[in-house]
Amino acid sequence: MVGGGVNELLGRAVAGLVLYLPQPNRKGSQPNKLFEYMAAGLPVICSDEPLWVEEIESVNAGICVNPEDVSAIREAIVKLLNDRELAQEMGRNGRRAVETKYSWTAEAEKLSKFYTEIEEHNE
Repeated sequence: MVGGGVNELLGRAVAGLVLYLPQPNRKGSQPNKLFEYMAAGLPVICSDEPLWVEEIESVNAGICVNPEDVSAIREAIVKLLNDRELAQEMGRNGRRAVETKYSWTAEAEKLSKFYTEIEEHNE
């Protein structure tokens, strides 16, 4: 997935940060970085964009915060630094979600089902 140097850095990290400020062009987006951190087994601290909150909280893979609230960001970082067991659990949950829920296999099944529904609708 990523080069050796990046793997080494990710291996030493406690969490991955995806703190985008609210902008119209980001509404409903799902940045690759979010899933890359999860695939690396890192808990994420991300913006509280509704779609991200749904994805992250449904699998307990991190903490969603207001990206403009420095105190909330600091609290999330400190929480994961002070509770390494929680951080590891969230990291495992994210990794599992990438392997099962967000994998190409899972997405192919969704796409196949969608095509079948379209085909049935047009008959």
